[in-house]
Parts: sequence; structure tokens; C-alpha cells
Amino acid sequence: MDWDYNLKSMFAGKDYTQAKSSFIFTEEVVNKIDNSENLEVIGLSHSLAHNNNTTAYLTYDTFDKIYSVNGAQTNYYQLFYADKEFRKAVRERFNIPISNPALIYDISPKQIEEFAKNFYKDKSQNIHQIISEDDPLYAVSGVRGFFTLGDVEMVDTNTDYPGLRSIMEGIPDDAVKDLQELAIQYTTASNRGGTDAAIQEILGVDMELVNQIDGVWSAAGVYTTNQSEIDEMIGDVNDKLPRLQSQIRTVTTNADVIFQRFVDAGYISVDQKQLIVTELTTIQSELDGVQESISRLVDIRDMHNLSSQFGGDLGTYLNIKNRVEEIQESLDKLNTEEFRTLLQTIGSGHDITGILESMNKGNKSYLGTDMVLTATKGKEEIQVNISATLRMYEEGRGLLEDKATEIKRLEAAIDREIMQCYKAEQKKVMTKIYEIESSPDTYTHLLRKHVYFARLDKSITGINVHEEFFPFNQSNIDDKISLLNESVEKGHTYLENYRSAIENLFDEEENIAALFDVAMEGS
Repeated sequence: MDWDYNLKSMFAGKDYTQAKSSFIFTEEVVNKIDNSENLEVIGLSHSLAHNNNTTAYLTYDTFDKIYSVNGAQTNYYQLFYADKEFRKAVRERFNIPISNPALIYDISPKQIEEFAKNFYKDKSQNIHQIISEDDPLYAVSGVRGFFTLGDVEMVDTNTDYPGLRSIMEGIPDDAVKDLQELAIQYTTASNRGGTDAAIQEILGVDMELVNQIDGVWSAAGVYTTNQSEIDEMIGDVNDKLPRLQSQIRTVTTNADVIFQRFVDAGYISVDQKQLIVTELTTIQSELDGVQESISRLVDIRDMHNLSSQFGGDLGTYLNIKNRVEEIQESLDKLNTEEFRTLLQTIGSGHDITGILESMNKGNKSYLGTDMVLTATKGKEEIQVNISATLRMYEEGRGLLEDKATEIKRLEAAIDREIMQCYKAEQKKVMTKIYEIESSPDTYTHLLRKHVYFARLDKSITGINVHEEFFPFNQSNIDDKISLLNESVEKGHTYLENYRSAIENLFDEEENIAALFDVAMEGS
């Protein structure tokens, strides 16, 4: 799951397994190539792949160069755990003891970002990026942990909006830090036991126990059979929920300021902003209610009255259930067509398609992800979808090769099932003739069945078989095979003529021939 890894690696900076896997895979491939010492290894990336490739490059020297589009940026927390040389340098510079690496999160983000950029400045020359100003990943790349390396070409893919970066830069650092702490807690716990373990670590709720409850009677049943587990869970929630509430409250407290920035940028209306703030406040209030219910229940339990405790436990469950339903209702109010369209608009800034469409220049343009070249012949302009042309050329050659292979299989089948069968039957006949001519007396019974008196009994002293085998006539089959082979030849001729016609439309600097050569290798 990419978003699961995104949370653990890029935001929390606690996981770099995919970057390490990129290094291992690339190393295995390179080791299988002859003269690999002269090989230039290039990493092509989009989204999370940029984080993976860049981390693999900075940590393990996996690539010689990296080219990325709308990449998830490098994270200095992640590099602290992945790159031992960087980790050593950071510890020395900021006096972080080996026994307490988490202190890195207390260092000023600006200080460690500046240190990281300087540490990797030589390698950054081999990193090249194209980034859309409307990419959501670009929007979050300015918060703590992220830093950008290499030369970057910025592209405006949606001129109707200013992009989200300025909005994200206005979020207070303490809000980002609270979210980061949540991500770290989630990572540590989920690595031990998955999502349920993470929920229990952050909120204190035992999901395995809760999932057994679907009503009052089942709650009573679970209560009577799992008393010790329920006691432990309630105490755990009471301890952990306040901290979670504080972290979430940081977000809701800043909601008015944050979403006003969305209004100012034209993403949402004032009414939509008010709806979001209202419902987030409601959600916060309901979570506060959960906390109050748990606190009261703890007080009841401290009385050590089993009857009161039983009623309090069930009452708390029903109260929490009702509050969860209220939270769900608030979420439903935010799940409107307008908000879904807005999210789709924001998400589209991450697509490569938008980047390509904004890079139209000269005789080059894009139709979706297809590259279109325009050639001028006389007064006319001819547009050619080069991507579709190369796909047709590659797939056409592939189909013709497949057809040629099938023809060979047909020829082999004809030889096996017809010619070899004919020869086998001929051999059987010759074996039988030899047997008859070698032992003629064994066939006397064939003569005797026509003689009725013993005195007229006869015997066979010799048999001579005059055989003649006519050649198998397969001329019709040969003709059909020949026609099939000719169709393959005509197909190749058609494709090469088509290639020549396309190449002749464009000048040599367009290097169309090289594109066809690459497509031919792919087929």
C-alpha cells in the first residue's frame, strides 16, 4: 500500500525499505550485464518513485542520474535512518547521542535542511526534476522533513488555481509536528502488528475485542467473558486519548486560518469553508465526548461496585457508539459532489498528463500522454501521433513475429502428424512384408482352408511380395504454408514502408529513426 508506506517513510521518516529494495533490484540487474563497469544507470521516477530512487542514490550510489516528474521529495529524517554516513554527520553536528536518535525531531527544521543540502550538494547535480505547481506532493514538500535536491523546472499545469504550496507553508510548524508524531507512533506500532496494533498504540482501543461487539447483548457477552481485557483497554484509552485529542485539536484550532487560505486561493467558497470548519469542530466535540465518557467510567470503576461498573461499561459503549454515528454524519456532510470534484481537481495536478500538456512547444504537443509532432509540407501541416505510431510499429512487428512462430509450429505439426505418420505406416507394411517372405510356411493355413481332402493337402514354400509405395501428395499444404509466409513478408514490408513515410516527414534532428529503432528492439 503506497499511502501506508508514504506515512511511514516520507512523513515519519522511519521507513526506507522500498528505497533499499530499489538498490538491491538494480544491483542484481547490473551484475547480470557484461561490461557493466561502463554502464550508466539512470533512475526514471514519478511520485513515490522519486523518493525511492533519490534515497537509494544518496545512500547506496544506486544510480548515476535521476530524472523525475512530480516526485515525492527527499526526507532528511528518512536519510538519517537510511544513510549511516549522514547519520554520523548529523549526530556530530547536532550532538545527538546514539541512545536517543529521536532527538533529531527536536532540531530546527531549517537547520537540518540546510545541513542536509550541503551534505549532499555534490550528488544533487545528478538529480533533475520537473514539478507541477499544482501537484499536491509539491504542496507538502515545504513542511518539516522534506527538502528538494537537484535542478527543478517548475510548470503551471492549471492556470485557474495558484497551487497548494502557499497554503501548506502557512500551516504552523507545531501542527505539522503533531501530525508527524502521530505518523511515528503509527509506524512503530504497525511494524510490530499491522493497522490494528497501530490503533491500539495510538488510541488504546483493542480492535479485536471491539469487533466482537455489534449490540447490547453481544456487548454484555463480551463483557462477561473478557473482563480483564476490557479493564486494560479502558485504562489504556483513558491514558492515550488525551494526547491524541491534543494533536487533533491542533489541526481543528487552525482550521479557520487554513481553510481561509483555500478560499483566498479560489479552491472553495466561503460557505464551503464554513461547512468544513463546522463539521471538523463537531468531530472534535464528539471525540471530546468520548474522552469524557471514558473518564466518568474510570471514576465508576474506582468505586469497585460491580453492578455500577457493569452498567457504566455498557452505558459507555452505547454513548461512544452514538458519538461515532454523529462523527459519521459529519463526514457524510463533507462527502458531497462539490468536494469530490475539488479533490479530483487537486489530484489531477499530480498526473503526468498535465505536465505534458503544459510543455507544448514548437512542433511538439501532447494528446493525453501521447506525443504529437507537426510536420510542414508546402502550405499544409501534418500532425502525427508519434506515440501511437510507435505503438503500432512495435505491436505490428510483435504480431508478425508471433504469426511467423505459429506458422513454424504448423509446419512442425504437419511433419509430425502427417509425414511422420505416413513413414511410420510405411515401415509397418515393410516389416510385415519381410515377415511374410522370411517365413512363408507359417501362412500355409491360409491355403489349407480352401482344400477339403487330406490327400490333396498342399504347403507353401515361398512368398514374394511386389510392393509399390506412391509418394504422399502434400502440394496443397505446401502452397498454403507458402501463402502464410508471404503474408508475414508483406506485413513487414508494409510496416517498413510506413516507417519510411513517417521518417521522411520530419528532419533528421527530430531523430524519428532512433525512436523506431527503440520500438523495434522492444518488439
